[in-house]
Amino acid sequence: MKNYSFRRNAFTLVELLVVIAIIGILVALLLPAIQAAREAARRAQCTNNMRQIGVAMHNYHDTYQVLPAGSFNLRHDWPANGTNWRTLILPFMEQESVYNELDFTNQRPSFMAGGAAGGDALIGNEVLRGLLVSAYRCPSTQIRPFENAEGVAHNNEQGTLNVSYVGNQGAARPIPGPDPNRGTRDCQQGWSCDNGVLFQNDAISMAYIVDGTSNTVLIFEQSGLVAGRNRTANYYGGWFGSRRPFTLIGQCEDHWQAGTTCVRFAPNSNIVQTGATDQMYRNNTVVNSQHPGGINLTMADGSVRFIPDTIDFVMLKRLACRYDGETVQLP
Repeated sequence: MKNYSFRRNAFTLVELLVVIAIIGILVALLLPAIQAAREAARRAQCTNNMRQIGVAMHNYHDTYQVLPAGSFNLRHDWPANGTNWRTLILPFMEQESVYNELDFTNQRPSFMAGGAAGGDALIGNEVLRGLLVSAYRCPSTQIRPFENAEGVAHNNEQGTLNVSYVGNQGAARPIPGPDPNRGTRDCQQGWSCDNGVLFQNDAISMAYIVDGTSNTVLIFEQSGLVAGRNRTANYYGGWFGSRRPFTLIGQCEDHWQAGTTCVRFAPNSNIVQTGATDQMYRNNTVVNSQHPGGINLTMADGSVRFIPDTIDFVMLKRLACRYDGETVQLP
């Protein structure tokens, strides 16, 4: 009788464990690369969004020979809330049908709402409730699209968009150049500024950007958190503007607003300072992002640049101020 021996073609337990360990190591090595690739794609989309906003701003300027007001209010009575540049450029952001439904006149109680003093929100402008403009949202942000502002009294405007990009009011004191106080004023809500490009109840043409459009910021990215909380300039949502109709050189009273910011702190700062960054309607909200290492900027010439968190703060203020005479060339 012949003896036959059979060999099983199978892994032993030790071999199986070795294979699993190798796969685990490969996954651990690949995961950061995959995450980095995803973030690179999100940052590229954010860059495209900001470039689209820059083009819309230039189209607005070509049409009206002036840039939009940063934030504004048409009424002289209180309470009333205005709107900001984000609504004004909607026709150039493929949202002309929405824009045509908006009421910018002073015939209603206000553009947005009665606000903290009460009243219904978005009177005559209900079309903005639930409106998602994808180019106004950075895909890396952790802030929910329609997250209501914290601490808003009588917050009736639920469903208004949180926008990831904020207009440049300018630089807070001390500003670079011969006059450290020029274009700044303390009107109860942190430093208000009009030495930038987009500010309260006033508008300028490109000709007033004397440092050059390639050397001056138009829009900052503002898509991150401050001390773990949403403190972006989206009080009452992204469409809210100025509480009162005053310019910087006009009546200095209660200049709280949203949609723009005056640079007072370094990018991605976690500073919560009473009267400056503690509320979303202050004039000095922090510019920030969820992108590792820095934030995006749209320059006044429409180009988009990425600056690191470690940028020299005086250089950042020079980029924010349109007429300090100390131009900065970014690489």
